[in-house]
Amino acid sequence: MAKEHFLEQHDPERKDFQIDRIILFSDAVFAIAITLLIIEIKAPEVHSRSLRDQLFQLSSLTPKFIGFIISFFVIGIYWRSHHRLYGFVNQYSDKLILLNFLFLFSIVLMPFSSAYYSENINYHLPLLFYNSNIIITGLLNYGITRYITHPQSGIVNHFPSTIFQELFIARSLTIPLIFGVGIIVSFISLPLSWLCPLLIWPALVILRRHYINKHYRVTEALKAKEAEETATAETTTIKE
Repeated sequence: MAKEHFLEQHDPERKDFQIDRIILFSDAVFAIAITLLIIEIKAPEVHSRSLRDQLFQLSSLTPKFIGFIISFFVIGIYWRSHHRLYGFVNQYSDKLILLNFLFLFSIVLMPFSSAYYSENINYHLPLLFYNSNIIITGLLNYGITRYITHPQSGIVNHFPSTIFQELFIARSLTIPLIFGVGIIVSFISLPLSWLCPLLIWPALVILRRHYINKHYRVTEALKAKEAEETATAETTTIKE
């Protein structure tokens, strides 16, 4: 475990409570950010009795609802990652708190960047701002993941397996990579870049299946090796 700075000392009996405070504070920020997403969408004022006019007025909010849906699920994915990762945390440090604060800052900025993008969907700069916000959030999530899972950080005593750790790291890079591709595609075709977020869910499913299959392959190989060693030992015993 890394040496603890004297300013980071705390009562050992209060350690679990302090970790819970970090998690609860983070959950509150996530909840507020998700709530602010829908608050940014203002309900239209109805000035006509014509159903057609009302539907047209409502349909004009489509870009905002698309931005809301994408941001809602992206924040949800980040929360799920945060929830899973902090389920293994049994220690904390000033560095972890700082990384967590920066990550939450980027999360709470998302309602603004989402509204800015969805209200100006046909312009390049809003897309760059929105995608950059999500990329930075993803890279901060990656930084937290690397720090928590690093053996020398002393934040986690035990992780289920190396494969499990690899899955965490790969997942943390998936969203920033896809939105990075979206920025590149936007210079070729702005409308085409709008479709890039649809790649998130297939990518996460493929990653999950890949690492689950890898886990089973490694497990079966270890079982086969153990069975072979047991059989060899029994044969040697019989010969003796």
